[in-house]
Amino acid sequence: MQFHRKLIIPESVTDIGDYAFYFCSSLTGINIPDGVTGIGRAVFTGCKSLAEIDIPYGITSIGDYSFSGCASLENITYEGSMEKWGMIVKNTGWNDDTGDYTVHCTDGTITEV
Repeated sequence: MQFHRKLIIPESVTDIGDYAFYFCSSLTGINIPDGVTGIGRAVFTGCKSLAEIDIPYGITSIGDYSFSGCASLENITYEGSMEKWGMIVKNTGWNDDTGDYTVHCTDGTITEV
């Protein structure tokens, strides 16, 4: 039996380090707290069950291959505007092999295919 779970990172965390959840196949959702400003390299690479992510306004960068291979990804909820989403530094291959997903911003949605 395989268990799936949504991870809620503690508010005291300010940065998610490289490879933190690398190939964590049981992870279905992630809630990144407001204090986090950066998502490291390959943090969620290969998390095949990851379907939803909550990203705070304060994120300024998403590392190389952070969500690569997250084939179940459907929704990213971002606490900022579409313009601010576009200003986040998204490094090489950050969303490779994710399939179609929607980014829900405070002022609309962006569909990534």
